[in-house]
Amino acid sequence: MSRGISRAVAVGVAVAIVVVITAAYYLVQVFHKPQGVHYPLTVVDYLGRNVTVQSQPGTIGSVSPDCTQIIYVLGFGDKVVLLDVYSKQLLEYLGVPVPGNVTLIKSIFPTPPLEPILLAHPSLICADAGFNYEFTEDVGTLTSANITVVFIGGTDNTNVTGIYNDVMLIAKVLGVPNRGEEVIGRMSYILNYVRSHVSGAQPVSVAYISWYNPIYVAGNSSFIGYYITLAGGYDPFSGMYPTITPTQLIIANPDYIIADDFMGNYNATLQAILSIPGINNTNAVREGHVYVLGNLAQSLIEEPGPLSVYGAMLLAIILHPSSFGLNSTEIPHYISSQWVMEYVRPSLNLTLGG
Repeated sequence: MSRGISRAVAVGVAVAIVVVITAAYYLVQVFHKPQGVHYPLTVVDYLGRNVTVQSQPGTIGSVSPDCTQIIYVLGFGDKVVLLDVYSKQLLEYLGVPVPGNVTLIKSIFPTPPLEPILLAHPSLICADAGFNYEFTEDVGTLTSANITVVFIGGTDNTNVTGIYNDVMLIAKVLGVPNRGEEVIGRMSYILNYVRSHVSGAQPVSVAYISWYNPIYVAGNSSFIGYYITLAGGYDPFSGMYPTITPTQLIIANPDYIIADDFMGNYNATLQAILSIPGINNTNAVREGHVYVLGNLAQSLIEEPGPLSVYGAMLLAIILHPSSFGLNSTEIPHYISSQWVMEYVRPSLNLTLGG
């Protein structure tokens, strides 16, 4: 009797396992199934190139974190066989493991090395036209090796519309334009959330500093400048990423200074900023409004992918904490990854965590 029961249970468990595996396989196939897209298809990438994709890419390479964000948000992370180390770092902050067999590239500016790409041999590579600008020289070699390269606008973008266009470009290449539209809708929802919270706040001027000698800043024509405005601030410096003099910085007299951790250490970065001649006379220093960004915070603000909407939120929280139910003393002068995960809660699902 017990043998019969055991055998029946075993058979039942086996059948259940087969059903689960079959269902999982079916869901994976449906998830990656092209949405009304017929291959081969031709798209026009950011550089104006007509790029023909013969079939839905089975393996993908990314040589820029903004590309990686788009690929993963669209649900194709399991197809990635090649990544840059900055993308890997970002994914790990978000709790997304990167398999050990993925080829990692350590240097991507102004172009990634060709050899590891050829060895990994993804069927598709996504590159940032602004950041990987010399990569165009390798397109012929990669095309000859049956590797398709698509350039997004990336760091060349001046506003969120350009980022939306990048999302839709890769969504079309991957055969999931409907999913691209869904991602854009979620991004728009988060940005509207930020706008609504700072709509009544008094705008403050912001100097976003990437280096101190000479002084590199994000200008008001860059997507960072665009997000500063959206977050209830304004960027007093013209251009994309201009170099300015200490005198120009002092004349601008920013209310806030937000800086990359360009020295790799908060105290060293802060001292470098304070060494700029005349900096102590700015409102930002006098009022204690100098903030240094850790790696995750910097990635959210400086990488123009879908997660940049959380960068806009982070900027808004720094500039107008009371609009988000926080006291100014709750904003640390070093914005660590732990603080970002607790208060901003970035997610590849693009949902507001609280």
